[in-house]
Amino acid sequence: MKKTLLFMLSILVATSARAEPTVYLKPHDLFVEAIEQGKAQGELQGEVAEHFTRQFRSTGVLLASTKVIKRYKQEGCAQLETVFTKQDVDTPKGKTQAVLKTQLNYCKDGTPPALLD
Repeated sequence: MKKTLLFMLSILVATSARAEPTVYLKPHDLFVEAIEQGKAQGELQGEVAEHFTRQFRSTGVLLASTKVIKRYKQEGCAQLETVFTKQDVDTPKGKTQAVLKTQLNYCKDGTPPALLD
């Protein structure tokens, strides 16, 4: 009985522990992982995150999630949907999130697909 209880407790602790988010320094890395895995998400740092920080005057983190909407015949290319979420944006009504949702056609080598089929 004790072993079963300890086993169940260890499962509960393991599933409730929060894993550190993946950190991406460039959007390209996020996009490539999404093309390879079907989706990717984590914290975006670097130049793009700094731009969001200046634009929204916020020091909160920039979260990004990307998923494949459509795969193209050209190897390593897909249509992606990306959602950028800037945390802790000050507004007259208090802190909120700034959300930018976009779609793009992208290949793992950083170029757009030659054909959209």
